[in-house]
Amino acid sequence: MTIETKRTITVVDGWDAKTFVRLVGEARQIVLVAHTNADGDAVGSVTGMFGILRHVAPHAVLHAMLPDGLPDDYDWLPGSEFILSGRSDMDACRSAIANADLIIGLDIAGLNRTGTLEPLLRDAHCGKILIDHHEAPRREDFDVVVSDPGISSTCELVYWLCRMLWGCEVIDRDVATSLYTGLCTDTGTFSYSNRRASLYIAAAEMTERGIDPMAINQRIKNVFTPARLQFFGYAISQLLTVDTTSHTALMVIAKEDMERYGVTSHELTGLINEVMRLRDTECAILIREEEGQVRLSLRSKTTTDVNRLAQELFDGGGHERAAGATSHLSLQATVERVKEAIKKMTLAIVLLLAVSCGDVPVVELPTTEGDALKENRMGANRLLAEGEETQIASYIARRGWTTTTLMGGTRVMVTEEGQGAKIDYDDTVHISYSIAAIDGSTVYTAVSEHVVAGRHKPCAGVDAALLTLRRGSKAKIIVPSLQAFGVPGDGDRIGSRMTLIYDLTVK
Repeated sequence: MTIETKRTITVVDGWDAKTFVRLVGEARQIVLVAHTNADGDAVGSVTGMFGILRHVAPHAVLHAMLPDGLPDDYDWLPGSEFILSGRSDMDACRSAIANADLIIGLDIAGLNRTGTLEPLLRDAHCGKILIDHHEAPRREDFDVVVSDPGISSTCELVYWLCRMLWGCEVIDRDVATSLYTGLCTDTGTFSYSNRRASLYIAAAEMTERGIDPMAINQRIKNVFTPARLQFFGYAISQLLTVDTTSHTALMVIAKEDMERYGVTSHELTGLINEVMRLRDTECAILIREEEGQVRLSLRSKTTTDVNRLAQELFDGGGHERAAGATSHLSLQATVERVKEAIKKMTLAIVLLLAVSCGDVPVVELPTTEGDALKENRMGANRLLAEGEETQIASYIARRGWTTTTLMGGTRVMVTEEGQGAKIDYDDTVHISYSIAAIDGSTVYTAVSEHVVAGRHKPCAGVDAALLTLRRGSKAKIIVPSLQAFGVPGDGDRIGSRMTLIYDLTVK
C-alpha cells in the first residue's frame, strides 16, 4: 500500500520544502525544544528529530532541551541523554540558544509553552521553525510553521515531514523508536486521535525499521513506583469529585498531597486517563499545584471541546479532546474559576430540561411522566438547538464573517483589536453595545455599563466572549438563545428563545 505524503500533512504560511531544507542545511548550530511538563510526544519528537538531523545535517552542532528536564518515564529513549534541562542546565541552554542559527520548536504551538526558556527563545535572532499538531499555532512566533491539528501527534507529523523531505533512509531504528513512542502516548495506544489511516501506516512502516512495539508499550506503561501507585489510589479515593448533572469529574491536587507521598508532577502522567474510565463522565479536569503556578489537564470523550475551554479559562489550549493550561492564580482561586465554568455547563443542561412542553413543537404526551418526559423535552430542544445552529451558520456565511466559536456556541469576530491588557476573570470592565435580533430587527441601542468579567453579566455568551478580548477591542458577538436570555427573555424587549447579535466595545 502506498500513501501520498504531500497529502498527509498540511503546511501553512506559504513555505515550500526547499525553504525548510535550506534552513536546516545552512544552520551550523540547531536547537530543538518542546513544551513544559514534557510528555511522550514532546520527548519522542525531540529525540526523533535529533536523530534525523544527525543524518541530514552532520555538519551542525545539535542541542536538545526541555524546560523542566527529561521525565524519568522516557530516559530510555535513544538520544535522551543529550537533552538539557531548563532547570538544572540553564547556563548551557542560554549559551546554546544565543549561538543558534536555527531553533526548531516541537509540540509547543507557541513559545509561551516553553516556560523559563521563553525569554531566551524570543530574544534569539535566528530562524525559527515550528512542527506541531495543536489547534491555532502562534504563527507570529516562527518563520516557518508546519501544522496539522488533524494528525495524531507531533511525532507522526515529524515522520511524514521528514519522510517527504529526505526519504525513508533517515528513519533508522532509534528514530522510529522515539517517534513510535509519541504515536502511542498521544493516542492512548491507538484508542483515540486516530481518525486517519496515515497513523496506522506510519506505525507499520516504523515497525519495518526494526522497532519492537510490544517492548515499547511495556516501557511506556510499566513505570510505576510503589509510591506513585499508592498516590493514584489516594487521589482517586480522596481527591476526586463528580458532578452528575454536568457529567464532569474534578480532581484537585495540592502540593502537600504530592509531598506526602514523595511523588513529582511528572509522575501524575496518566492519572487523568484513569478518571476518564468513569462510565458516565464526559469531561475530566485535573488541577495540580506547583511552585508558583497551577497546572490544569482537561480531557473529554465526545461532546466537550476542552481546547476551547482551556483557552477561555487560562489562555491554554491543545486539542478538542485533550488540552492543558497554566494558571497564575492561587490553587483556591483556580478551582473556583473552574467550578464557575462547570456551573455554566450545568446551566445549559438545566435550561434544556426546564422548558415546558407548550414551548416546543413536540407530540402531545399528556400522560408521559418521569424519564420519558425528560427525554421528550430534551429531544425536542435538541432539534430546536440544531435549527438555531443552522440559522447562525447561515447568518455568518451570508456576511462572509470569520468568527471564533466558544463553548456553548457563542461566536466572536474581533473587528478592531484593542491595545490594552487581556481581560481576565473578575476584572471590572466598561462595555458599550447595541443588540439586534438575528432577523435584523433592533432590540437595544447605546447600552453602556460596567460589568465584572466571569460573573454571567450581561449574559453568559457575552461573558465568555469578554474573556477572549483585550481592553479597547470592538467585536461582533452572536449569542445562541440558551447562552443569552433563554426561554424567559429579559421581560422587556428580548423575547423567548431569541438569538442575539451584539455590537460591542470594551474598555
